Amino acid sequence: MRRIIYIVFVLFFMACESKVNYKKPKNLIPKGQMIDLLFDMHIANATQGIKDDNSKKNNNYMSLIYEKYQIDSTQFTVSNTYYIANVSKYEDIFEEVELRLKTLVVKYEKERDSLIEKNLDSNSVKAPLKNLKKFNKSKIKK
Repeated sequence: MRRIIYIVFVLFFMACESKVNYKKPKNLIPKGQMIDLLFDMHIANATQGIKDDNSKKNNNYMSLIYEKYQIDSTQFTVSNTYYIANVSKYEDIFEEVELRLKTLVVKYEKERDSLIEKNLDSNSVKAPLKNLKKFNKSKIKK
């Protein structure tokens, strides 16, 4: 009896599975532009907690991104929904976005390292760094 209930339960959930196929919208954002858009959105999202020169926080850069790509939030939502429904396309888009973000991180890490090396050449920076290397973590009281 339990076996029959289990089978009915599984069949019920399989029958309820949503398999909606979204039609390609008329104002679909092209794949290449969607990659650029999502890349910019990820960067804008990452900067939300950073203060600007006037010590202001929580700037909303999304409106600037929509303006840059000459779209509105509705067009983005419709296009994003279409791409989400087509998982393989969406994976391709996000793989490219991820690759661009990683490339950007590597670029800025190299620039940071070169700036650190330039600063290490000056005597004013060498002394504090020598003291920092000698610092013993075991002396910190818990």
